Amino acid sequence: MRAGALALGAVLTAALGAAPAHARGNHAALGEIIKASRLINALRLDEARRAVADLAKRAPDQVEVRWLEAELAFHDGDYGGAIGFLKGIPDDAVDGLAGQTRSLAANTLAVTSGLLAKDSPGGHFTLYYAPGPDELMVDLAGETLDRAWQVIGDDIGLHPAGKIRVEILGRPRDLARVSTLTEQEIETTGTIALSKYGKLMVVSPRATVSGYAWMDTLAHEYTHLVVSQATHDQVPVWMQEGLARFEQIRWRAEPSLVLPTSDRRLLAAALKNRRLIGFDEMGPSFAKLPSHDAAALAYAEVFTLVAWMHGQVGYAGLRTMLGKITSGRSARRAVAEAMNRSWLEVEKGWQANLRSLDLAPGRSARDHRVRFGHGGHDDDNVGLDGVAAGKARKHARLGGLLRARNMLAAAAIEYEKALAVTGPGDPFIAGKLARTYVDLGKFDRAVELARPLAADDDADPVAAVTLGVAAAATADWPSAAAAFEQAIRITPFDPTVRCGLAEVYDQQNDPRAAREHTACDRLRAP
Repeated sequence: MRAGALALGAVLTAALGAAPAHARGNHAALGEIIKASRLINALRLDEARRAVADLAKRAPDQVEVRWLEAELAFHDGDYGGAIGFLKGIPDDAVDGLAGQTRSLAANTLAVTSGLLAKDSPGGHFTLYYAPGPDELMVDLAGETLDRAWQVIGDDIGLHPAGKIRVEILGRPRDLARVSTLTEQEIETTGTIALSKYGKLMVVSPRATVSGYAWMDTLAHEYTHLVVSQATHDQVPVWMQEGLARFEQIRWRAEPSLVLPTSDRRLLAAALKNRRLIGFDEMGPSFAKLPSHDAAALAYAEVFTLVAWMHGQVGYAGLRTMLGKITSGRSARRAVAEAMNRSWLEVEKGWQANLRSLDLAPGRSARDHRVRFGHGGHDDDNVGLDGVAAGKARKHARLGGLLRARNMLAAAAIEYEKALAVTGPGDPFIAGKLARTYVDLGKFDRAVELARPLAADDDADPVAAVTLGVAAAATADWPSAAAAFEQAIRITPFDPTVRCGLAEVYDQQNDPRAAREHTACDRLRAP
């Protein structure tokens, strides 16, 4: 939060200590105020409501109590109410915390004003979204989160009661306004979502150039919320992010120990150069690390730590670790005790496991860092700089120019020449060639090229869409469904994806066909 309990204690000690003796009888006790603030910070909101209500009865006009009421209203999503509690209170009250809360509440109210609300199918979440295209992702988001609520709750050992607020934001600037992050930090690290203040905040994929793994991101942020609630927000950022990264696919799959190609490359270089990022260097937020690569390396490190721990002690051991943190153990001590080792032995074991991993880069991967923009248009030569061989780039560039002029057969020849230089694993060239063969109606060759790309990189929507179209053209409906469902996890506003799913679900008598037909019609409407 914006002030730690110790800092708040010092602030309130000074504020109340300076009160005239005859006025102190009308004030709530310092310890009660600190306790209520800690309950809010720890997301123990039911307890906080009772504590703050009692304070408000006894000292309704006390500045610190009104600030607590504003903080609680803000956490409950009542942004106008939070502003109202602070009416007439100067910004510098409670050592500036009153002003911070008022500003955050006012900004959030401005950003979320006019949003529509819809409950998830299971009733565990209320999603707030702008009228328009984002309506087409709300049901998908709700279904994802409901599955995450069940599975991740089982894993961590907590299923939160009550509806959880989820705000779908239109721009990265909005995320900066409703949080303590700056736009520069968001752009630098590719931060796209947050779990804070007892809610989830996520930027719509329509704000990005080519989408991002938004469903997994929702599950990632939900994991943060569950861990924070389960441990009263005592888990340090490095362990929080490790658990969230490990759990983010659990809504759709078993835990994966496979690292993406980009992560393998970063880890291999860090191990070689002895430049792993220390756990204490990862705070207070991964979003505040100096670069995208630094954030990606930190995520890879903590993911491998939690994956290794899970392999040693399972979910029962992870829950034991969290329970020990809740009871007051440091994270390092809790990990060590849960694994029945010393922390030094834990570090040595984890790093030995790192060195045993296959960190060979394998196929070159697309760069999946989030890029913010105003569309999803795909220039045929965007990403060409990632092709290492100069001769291959030359052929691929010509292929892109020919594609742009609809000279598809000639473009395919140039892409084949480029692929002969790089080998079949280059995702840019193989992906462009596969799409070209789809346009030429040569679906078997398109499937041959696109299937391994989609299998190797489930965050590559280009390969998934190409595979979906080609598989549907050959009436391979199960393969087409899997491919389009992979693509929708990245780019839910692509009409090819939604219309493709509508056709596939019709063939499979899947009731979701009606939803996809609606999305298809809206996305194709002029």
